[in-house]
Amino acid sequence: MMRRFPWIVFGAALCALVTFASSGHTQVIDRELRERGFQKFTIAIGGFTSFAMNGEDLGKAGASVLSNDLKFTTVFDVMDAATLPFDPTTIQPDQERVALPGLAALKVQHLAVGYVSSRGREAVLEGRLFDAATGNMIFGKRYVGDAKFYRLIIHRFADDIMFNVTGEKGVAQTRIAFVSGAGQAAKEIFVMDYDGANPSPLTGNQSINLSPRWSPDGRQIAYTSYRNGNPDLFVLNFESGRRDVLSAQRGLNATPGWSPDGQVLVFAMSATGGTNLFVMPKNGGTPKPLTTGTAISVSPSFSPNGRQIVFNSDRGGTPQIYIMDGDGSDLRRLTFQGSYNASPRWSPRGEKIAFMCRFGGNQICLINPDGSGLQQLTSAGNNEEPTWSPDGRHIVFTSTRNGGRDLFVMHADGSEQRRLTNNGRENYLADWSP
Repeated sequence: MMRRFPWIVFGAALCALVTFASSGHTQVIDRELRERGFQKFTIAIGGFTSFAMNGEDLGKAGASVLSNDLKFTTVFDVMDAATLPFDPTTIQPDQERVALPGLAALKVQHLAVGYVSSRGREAVLEGRLFDAATGNMIFGKRYVGDAKFYRLIIHRFADDIMFNVTGEKGVAQTRIAFVSGAGQAAKEIFVMDYDGANPSPLTGNQSINLSPRWSPDGRQIAYTSYRNGNPDLFVLNFESGRRDVLSAQRGLNATPGWSPDGQVLVFAMSATGGTNLFVMPKNGGTPKPLTTGTAISVSPSFSPNGRQIVFNSDRGGTPQIYIMDGDGSDLRRLTFQGSYNASPRWSPRGEKIAFMCRFGGNQICLINPDGSGLQQLTSAGNNEEPTWSPDGRHIVFTSTRNGGRDLFVMHADGSEQRRLTNNGRENYLADWSP
């Protein structure tokens, strides 16, 4: 039985107590986004006056985290406070509309304000979003939670802004699972915020733990562990705290991938000769083979509609990317360029597959599901193991560009690559939560 991690049960501690306003603002967003193309929504951040709690200025920290969250979306252009015609920290509750005409004159479309206070040991954020042109408040909520979860409170506010402006779910509250270890020591599974903050361990068995994969509902993680001496397939349930062995066949039980409905897992198993892909119900049962033969087939990833599986195999002589239907039929090769292609992951929107491609060094590439449109996204160092954000706008990957293996993130077009981990350990094999 595992202990419950604070971030897992935080949903019970953080709540939006009051909704002040709402509108039909999101009803025309899809059409507007199409018409705008790549033009971003401009937004200013106000409020967040200095407020000390537990040795931290929650006002300053909140404005910084919110700004970074909104910039990361690729949807918002966050205005520099120095370019505004007033000091945004001087905005007072219920006086926001005084500032809106000046923002509208600068073509700023939205104003997000936050007012920080406390209630005992809890931090309180009153967040509001305004339309600068109309002067209307789009929404307002009060968020309350333990002060140690203050960053998550801000992430929640950022995701609410994203949803109310675009109609899309944000990723600021998402988590990234990954493997971390040093030298010949144990390889444990950790989770961290989407931006690399607050890493915490999920395993601590002093063994080798690999390939964490979130279930589609975010309530479970499948992974491979050598804790019992064999690379067995485990499933960790966050609600019950149980760690159940799903497959312990002799030999490899690895690289799990969930179906989009979360009912089955596909994984690689070597018990029958070769290393082939099998499918199994999430609660266990008899594995059903999808591939056969003596080749090595690993790293399966379902298409978003669950009808196809992409994976890599050396059945043609070198590791390449293949696609098959969900029952193993209609198997066909996808990649023909490069001598080594591996670790494919289907994008949440279904239009791209990310994978490791070897052109000189190991790089991250994209390809269409029909094999067209090959794109190379990275060039510095060796880069492997891509995983998509749930909105399909970003990719986390492993890179050696700074020496050892660390996790980096980039936008889905390859832009703005930056480091997420820097702890002196080897960090790799990431998976992004829903």
